[in-house]
Amino acid sequence: MTKRKSYKRKKSLRQKLLLHWQHSFYRYVFQNILSYVRYGIRQIKLHFMPRSLFYRFVLIILLPLIILQTILFIFFYDRHWDTVSRRLAADIAGEIQTVADYINYQNPTPDELSMTLKRMQKNLGFNISFSYDAKLEQQNLYYHGTAFHLASAVLALKYPVDMRELSNRYQQISLQLPNGVLTTVVPRKRFFSSTVHVFVIWMVGSSVLLFWIAFLFMKNQVRSIERLSKASELFGMGHDVPFKPGGATEVRQAGYSFVLMKNRIQKYLSERTAMLAGVSHDLRTPLTRMKLQLSMMKDDETAADLQTDVAEMEQMLNGYLAFARGDGKEEPQNIRLDSLLADLIEKQRKIGQKIDFHTEESICVSARLNDISRAITNILSNADRYASKTSVSLGVRAQTARIIIDDNGPGIPENKRRDVFKAFYRLDASRNKATGGVGLGMTITRDILLSHGGDITLSQSPLGGLRVIITIPTLVENKK
Repeated sequence: MTKRKSYKRKKSLRQKLLLHWQHSFYRYVFQNILSYVRYGIRQIKLHFMPRSLFYRFVLIILLPLIILQTILFIFFYDRHWDTVSRRLAADIAGEIQTVADYINYQNPTPDELSMTLKRMQKNLGFNISFSYDAKLEQQNLYYHGTAFHLASAVLALKYPVDMRELSNRYQQISLQLPNGVLTTVVPRKRFFSSTVHVFVIWMVGSSVLLFWIAFLFMKNQVRSIERLSKASELFGMGHDVPFKPGGATEVRQAGYSFVLMKNRIQKYLSERTAMLAGVSHDLRTPLTRMKLQLSMMKDDETAADLQTDVAEMEQMLNGYLAFARGDGKEEPQNIRLDSLLADLIEKQRKIGQKIDFHTEESICVSARLNDISRAITNILSNADRYASKTSVSLGVRAQTARIIIDDNGPGIPENKRRDVFKAFYRLDASRNKATGGVGLGMTITRDILLSHGGDITLSQSPLGGLRVIITIPTLVENKK
C-alpha cells in the first residue's frame, strides 16, 4: 500500500510539472505572438496611418465600408449568384432532358414532333429543333464564362454534346440522340441572373453616395479645426487676425479658450507697454538732470567717473526697454528678404565690416520691418565686433527662408550656446562695456524671430568661428 501511494504521489507530481510546463510554454508562445502583433500594429501606424486628422476620419469610414462590401461580395453575391446560376442551368438541362425523353420514348411522327416543339418553344422560351438521322460532326464545349454551370448540367445528361457560343446573348446546345440530333438555342437571360449585377451596382452606388456625403460632412467639421490651428499659428507669429469659433461643441469650446487666452495675452502686453512707458519717463528724467549737472561740474576725475556711470545706466536702461518692449504698433508687411538683407549688409560695409553675400533667389516673407532688421543687424554687429571676416548666404529649404551667417572669430563654446539667449547673460564675466552690451542682444533677436514663427541656432562655422542660422517662414512659393 505504501509503494502504491508513493507511486501515485510521484505520478501526480509528474502530471503537475508537465501541466505547469505546458502552461508556461503556451504562455510564452502567446506572449511572443502578442508582441509581434503589437509591433506590426505600431509599424502600420508609423508607415501607413495618415498624418492628417481629416484623412484619418476618411480612413475610419472607408475601411469598414470596404470590409463590409468585401464580406457582402464573398458571402452573398458570390454564393447567391452561384446558387441561382446552378439552379437556372439545372432547369434548362431538365427541360432539354424532357424533350429528349419525349423523342426517344414516344417516337412521334415528324408532324407531331414539329407541333410539339412549337408549343414547347413558346412555353420554355428558347428555340428547339430536331434533325432526323443526323450525326454530330464535333463534340466540343465552347461557352461564355457565365454558362459554366449550364455546361456542367448539360454534360450530366449523358448524351454526346456539342456546345458553342453563337454570341454574347445566345448559347447553342446540340445533343446526339439515337435517331437524330436535338439542337437548342438558349438565350443568355435564361441561365444568367442579371438582377445580381443590378443589386451590386445599387449597393456600390449607394455606398459611394453615402461616403461622399460623409466626406463632405467630415471636411466641414475638420475645417473649423484647421481655422483654429491657422489662427493660433498666425497669432504666434505676431498677426492679429479675427477668429470666430465654430464647428462641433468640443472644437467650439477650444476656440473660445483660444480667444480668451489671446485676449489675456494682448491685455498683458498692453499693460506692460503702459508700465514701461511710465518707467521710461520716470527714469529718463532724473538721468537727464544728472547729465546736465555733471556737464556743469568742473572737469576732474570724479566727474568723469560719474559721467561714465550715468552713460552705462542709460545704456542698460535702453537695453532693458528694448528687450521688454512689446507694444505691437508695427504691422507685419510683405518684405523682399533678399533686398532687405542686401541693404543691411551694405550699411555694415560702410562702417568697415568685410562681408561676403550670396543669395539663391528672390524670397518674400511676412514680417515687421523694423523688428526683423534689428534682429539681423544684431547678429551682423556681433560678427563685426569679434571677427575680421563674415560670410552671409540666403536660401529656401522646405518653404522656410534660411539666413546663414559665418565668421572667423573666436566663436562660442558649445556648452554656452544656449546660455547666450538668456537675458543679461554675457560671455565676458567682467561686464566690461568695451567687449559687449548688457547681454540682451541675442535675447531680443531670438524673441523677434520666434514672434515671426522662425528660430535661431548656433553651431561651429567652417571659417573657424560661429555659425548663426536664422529661419523665417516664407510668405509664398518663391521663384528663381
